Amino acid sequence: MNINYGMEIVRATEIAALTAARIQGLGNHDDILNQARMAITKTLNRLIINGSVINDRFADRDEIFKLPGVLGEGGPDMDLMVVALEAQHAAADGRNNATSYTVIAEDGSIQSVPNLRMYKIVVGAEVGEVIDINQSPTINVKRAARVLKKYTDNVTVCILNRKRHQELIEEVRNCGARIKLIEEGEISGCLAAINGEKADIYMGFGYAPEGTVVAAAIRCLGGYMEGKISYDNESDQQKAQKHGIHDFDKVFRVEDLIDSHKISFAATGVTDGEFLEGVRFTSTGAVTHSFIARSETRTYRNLTTNHFFDYNPVF
Repeated sequence: MNINYGMEIVRATEIAALTAARIQGLGNHDDILNQARMAITKTLNRLIINGSVINDRFADRDEIFKLPGVLGEGGPDMDLMVVALEAQHAAADGRNNATSYTVIAEDGSIQSVPNLRMYKIVVGAEVGEVIDINQSPTINVKRAARVLKKYTDNVTVCILNRKRHQELIEEVRNCGARIKLIEEGEISGCLAAINGEKADIYMGFGYAPEGTVVAAAIRCLGGYMEGKISYDNESDQQKAQKHGIHDFDKVFRVEDLIDSHKISFAATGVTDGEFLEGVRFTSTGAVTHSFIARSETRTYRNLTTNHFFDYNPVF
């Protein structure tokens, strides 16, 4: 891409994060998501692009504000993925790990996926060569430990705290690895495993659309991911076929989900999380913490922004 869109899309994640943070902890799960989605839509609509929105997990929810199918004022055709507020329940309840994300890529480079569960394993680049999603969690943990030159009991596995993960949690515990349970924020958990600062591996079931966002981040940062979509019945398989997926045993890797190196990724924390700090309100405005990355150059920025509401109100 001739234009570095990172600084453009991070403005959108900042506005979404600020909007959600204003009503953080008030307990209305749908309202906080709707307001974040409305705010990010307004900002992305200012881009000089013709941006097709791909993989919106809430597209079929009648009670949730619908993102337009196309965003921008017109210009080059681009793909967009918009997660105005991940971990909406955490944000509404005043808990950690809520974040806003946007991805922009050249037209036709993002794989459309059904809104179905996907089992994922995400690790840093150096561990990727030994990961095999078709092997047991124990085998993958022990392989990762060898590559990382750690004892197994010093390996940290990040897992969403869900009933569906009870067997996974027990197996990881029995193999001796440490576990970091998170209540929400799968994307943040995956990003933490990529950089290796707070976790060594992310494992577990989330959703396929989130998998494409993680794949975009890996395109920009490095790292490794494998994912398998779960199909409970023939209806699920028919949904996948509408997205051009016909191999129901397929292991999705980054290149299957993001078929381009022309991509930018932006994220802004709403509440403190595994990957970013949240919004801090001050007497004059607020401070946001964001991350911007560009795949073509493998450059990334950690951005701390001071917003002065008296001079340029964002709401």
